[in-house]
Amino acid sequence: MSRFKWAWLSAALLFNIAAAGAPQSGAGNSDASGDDGLAEVIVTAERRESDIQTTPLAISVVASAALDASFVNDIAGLNGLVPSLETTRTSGFENIVTIRGVGSGTPEEAPTTVPGVSLYVDGVYVSNTVSLDQTLFDTDQVEILRGPQGALYGQSSTGGTINVSTRQPQLGQFGGSGDFSVGTYQLTRERAALNLPLGDTAALRLSGQRYDHEGFTRDTAIPDFREDDAHDTGAKASLLWQPFDGLTAIVTGQWYHAGNHGAAQKNINDPNPDAWSIEQDYPSNFGLTTALYHLNLQYQLPWFAIRSVTASQYLRNQLQEDSSRSAFSLIHAYDDVAAWNTSLHNWSEEFDLVSRPGGPIDWIVGGFLLHQTSEQFVAEFEGSTANPDVAVLPDIESAPPANLAYGNDSQVLRKSCSLFAQTTWHTTSRWRLTGGWRWNEDSYAQNSYNFSAFGTSTVDHRTLDRVPTFRLESDLDLTPDNLVYSSLARGYKPGGVNGTYGQLVIPPVFGPETNTAMEVGSRNWLAGRSLRLNADAFYYIYRNMQYIETDPRPFDAGIGNIPMVHVYGLEAEASYRALHEKLAMNAALALEEGAVGRGFRTIDSTLTHAIESASTPPCSLGGGYNPQCDALVIAAARDIGGNVPPAMPRFSGSLNVAYVFDIPNGELIPRGELIYRGSEWARIFNEPALDYVPGYAVFNISVRYRLTGTGLSMQLAGTNLANRAGVNSRYTDPFGTGQTSQQFIAPRQVIYTVGFAF
Repeated sequence: MSRFKWAWLSAALLFNIAAAGAPQSGAGNSDASGDDGLAEVIVTAERRESDIQTTPLAISVVASAALDASFVNDIAGLNGLVPSLETTRTSGFENIVTIRGVGSGTPEEAPTTVPGVSLYVDGVYVSNTVSLDQTLFDTDQVEILRGPQGALYGQSSTGGTINVSTRQPQLGQFGGSGDFSVGTYQLTRERAALNLPLGDTAALRLSGQRYDHEGFTRDTAIPDFREDDAHDTGAKASLLWQPFDGLTAIVTGQWYHAGNHGAAQKNINDPNPDAWSIEQDYPSNFGLTTALYHLNLQYQLPWFAIRSVTASQYLRNQLQEDSSRSAFSLIHAYDDVAAWNTSLHNWSEEFDLVSRPGGPIDWIVGGFLLHQTSEQFVAEFEGSTANPDVAVLPDIESAPPANLAYGNDSQVLRKSCSLFAQTTWHTTSRWRLTGGWRWNEDSYAQNSYNFSAFGTSTVDHRTLDRVPTFRLESDLDLTPDNLVYSSLARGYKPGGVNGTYGQLVIPPVFGPETNTAMEVGSRNWLAGRSLRLNADAFYYIYRNMQYIETDPRPFDAGIGNIPMVHVYGLEAEASYRALHEKLAMNAALALEEGAVGRGFRTIDSTLTHAIESASTPPCSLGGGYNPQCDALVIAAARDIGGNVPPAMPRFSGSLNVAYVFDIPNGELIPRGELIYRGSEWARIFNEPALDYVPGYAVFNISVRYRLTGTGLSMQLAGTNLANRAGVNSRYTDPFGTGQTSQQFIAPRQVIYTVGFAF
């Protein structure tokens, strides 16, 4: 690590020396008009449109065409396509997104914490992790900003930001598009969109999608029951009004509903070697309904633009699952979550003033407000008798049954307020300095009623964080085709409250985490602008990382903080066009490493379960509620200093190649893609038998045929052609029976699509 730090500091020092003494003109080929020139990629990461090659950020863009070519339907499908982006599943329903190893280490705690990678949809901050389960549709492009965004993006951006841009209404154009897909596992997908002009000043865009397939995984303990299925519907309506030049208003409503059997979680001790076969005797079910309404306003004045994004969000998630990830016949116990219901309402407002481009100083100032209420109800049953009664009766809170191990009914009020500003000074025609600052204030108030066979209690916790974040950056055009930059930024994720009771080591509140990032990078046009090559190096000082902390008392696990984690790495992306733009190649690479700071001890939930289930005193006399047993568990806390952070493969990358063949009446475009994700750890404990997640490679192909002048197209795609049983993630449940399960990537699929546009 020390050698890497010296290399980074040396590079940053040399860069700043070069910037300070650089001449004001330079040679370089700026001609982008060659036959094989790459097109510009426009991004909005800095809240204004800019070419990705002139944007001094570690940023990747995945366009809708690339999503379709790889048949990507959700954020999880971006695994491997973007350097350092990792999407894993935990607890069977929750997507956890990390970038460069920073994201969320707190699954199952959605009401009391926020993701470490913020998600924006058309400028609206989506403030929960469950919404990451939604499928993408009517998408224009996805921008992935790697690293903390300390000024323009606020809370929950310790790891980075994902901006999803959907297609917008167009004035004066009548047109539409759609496609129909069929495939293996009874897959069907129908998509349609229509743009309707409403006079000279308004337009309406309507779009919808239906996506279905049967489950990839068969449950041998329940007849005709499969998991990893999909049954969801999405719809969107956007109305554009532009009464005169300078004023734009877009009102949008987006709706989504999913109902399926949930993601399969295969117990690592399941005796069946088939990756897509499980034995669990309690059926899982997953239901998700969301609604998002927002108004985007922009008014261009002579010196600056006024922008406003006002949004209202609703979410309802209903879940039940076999938390033992096994059948009673295998472990002689049951652990069934009969209800895990979450609802959420929030309102948000962002208001910005943005300078007009072209002046010596670019600036943006703004503010953000969020008001969110959420409710959660959980009922989890445990026991050692066959055929248990796990019905959730109306009086369960006042009369908990004898096998109710955990019940919770909680309400959380979350408020957030931020003020921010960022300025870029064009010191010369080639050298720019950027400084940004943000003031973040976040509060949580939780009222929680806990009920079980062991007793009841009421908890009322509150917390308030006021944390400043920042971004400093310097970038230089070495030539018109080569840019280098260095930056220092700090991101922040708020603390929160733990709704447990009677805990011995878990704090009632947990602290905010911060991530201070040092980064250098370069943006390069090469070979007459037929080759785009971008590279970045980073080093993180990650403080107070939030993670699931275990308490000696059963079901009292909560969120704690790891004082220090160091993360560092290298990334590169390349795009190449040749042979009169008929040959297209794209590649991505990421190398990552990290370590927990020395001297930090914490309780491993697996050791807690082993000690408390021991048949020897003192734990044989009521383990988990016996003071002597509690002391034994606390004494078994492990020093995790030097361990590698979870969900961070040391090596990952992708390569895709496509070629356009001219044939009678159209074009034939075959495309091949190789994606590799290296091995990683699932938990901070780095326990080989439980936490090691092996690497895997996936090969995808597609062949697309476009009929010239008709708007018709056809595509045949195959994903995971080798049918590789790659392990997406492992999850060790800190609650209940503490079982470890793993979730596999989708098996081989073949999909045929017919599309049209007019």
